[in-house]
Amino acid sequence: MPSIMAARLLVFLMLLGMAPTAIAEDGSLMRIDHSFTLMEYDPGIEDAAMHPASNWVVVVGAEGYAVSMDKSSPSTMIPLADISDSDLLDSDYHPGGNTALIVGENGSVLRYAISDHSIERATSAQSVGYDTMQAVSWNANGEWAYLGSSDGTLYRMRPAGNGSSEIVPMPGTGGSPISSIDCLPEPFVCLVASAEEGIGMIDRDHVLSWVGGSGSSWSDIVCRSGGVPVCIAISMDRSIAEIEFESGVVGLNMQTLEGFEGTPRSISLISSEQILITATPAEIMEHRPLGGGTFTWLTNEAIVGQSFGVSGSTITGVWAGDSGDHWIMTRDGTVALLVPEEVGVAQGLPKLVTMLSFGIMGVMAIGIWSTRSSR
Repeated sequence: MPSIMAARLLVFLMLLGMAPTAIAEDGSLMRIDHSFTLMEYDPGIEDAAMHPASNWVVVVGAEGYAVSMDKSSPSTMIPLADISDSDLLDSDYHPGGNTALIVGENGSVLRYAISDHSIERATSAQSVGYDTMQAVSWNANGEWAYLGSSDGTLYRMRPAGNGSSEIVPMPGTGGSPISSIDCLPEPFVCLVASAEEGIGMIDRDHVLSWVGGSGSSWSDIVCRSGGVPVCIAISMDRSIAEIEFESGVVGLNMQTLEGFEGTPRSISLISSEQILITATPAEIMEHRPLGGGTFTWLTNEAIVGQSFGVSGSTITGVWAGDSGDHWIMTRDGTVALLVPEEVGVAQGLPKLVTMLSFGIMGVMAIGIWSTRSSR
């Protein structure tokens, strides 16, 4: 019994040491400072892509809606050319930070260039079978981009000169919708979140292997390369998975989040030290991988109380601003500035979202450490 009490005391002291100094009574670390709307009608925002080397956030939504907005001052924005009337669903910057790919319904694959804020078709809709493309990510060296469709088809794509692209379908997806893709530089792999098949891994030879996690409806995945490399996936049934890489072994640790009422929708890598999970009704949690826990960050209670047009909508984008500030964007086009709670309102530790262990599995992956291209 004394050892159990000592262990509990140690956990409490560790949490206390990680706790920020300003926490609202409802458990929020942040509060909404102000907000504005993009337009009078609902633009159906689906994604906001950013890159550390770029000052521009690429925002895409319904019926071809696309704008580029200043990362620190989003009210400064540039509408992108209207070249598609299909819903645009996902986007990702090239590792160089100068261009981004945008994908969407009816085989939409577009390329955005920062140099002149132009947007053009990166490949024909026919080359991807007119499928609804809902996930895209560049691999770490920017040689290939991986695209995932709603019918479970996975493609790899690269520029082929003269404005054209090489498109190669990839086998082994099992026909389950591809929800999200993200990549690591070391090990040189990309992780795939599928609605039914679970979590997959693409190696440097473009071979897809399923790691585990089948049975959960995975909605998003992000990979952190800073520090110990790890990828984190979230599902709509409140499962959270951490995929770790050590000595050639890929380990998947699944847990179930408890202690909040929302449905997880997306997960964002804000920095190597900050990973945020958004849920509906609007709420944001901070996840600290490798045993750090999951905590409330901006509670639904705080959002409802502060309003600013965020309550009742779905948060579809979040990114860091200046001096600890953050920006969020909702599906209906509300953009809000979040600022840290003022010192002096702290009431204690942020609320810990408990995690119930669900299972651990490992699968051997030979040769994934190399960062060299197979070409």
